[in-house]
Amino acid sequence: MKRYLILLIFLSMGCAAALVGGATAVGTYTYISGQLIGTYNANLETTYHAVISGCNNLNLPIHNRKLSIDRAFIAARDGSKDVWINIKTQTSTTTKVAVRVGYLGDEFASQKIHDAISKEF
Repeated sequence: MKRYLILLIFLSMGCAAALVGGATAVGTYTYISGQLIGTYNANLETTYHAVISGCNNLNLPIHNRKLSIDRAFIAARDGSKDVWINIKTQTSTTTKVAVRVGYLGDEFASQKIHDAISKEF
């Protein structure tokens, strides 16, 4: 019984590590109300450009984008689904990125976008 418990602990630790994403992610991603949210070790402008590059690399056409002093927004299309990406400054060196694909959310598609963003740092 103890062996199974130890195996279960190691397996769940591996899954959590896989969720972290790239080296730029501060912690795990959280899926809340249809949005996959992650925090990155980069300022707002750097993260904004990483999101745009990630969308371009995934061939997601961007049809709206806005950058202000403490937040940014990008709207794109993933096939027949709308994509909304909200970026918000947390500190001068960290940003929070929330990705929603479709009106109800799509965790797998959102994770794909976060993976593409992480590769841009």
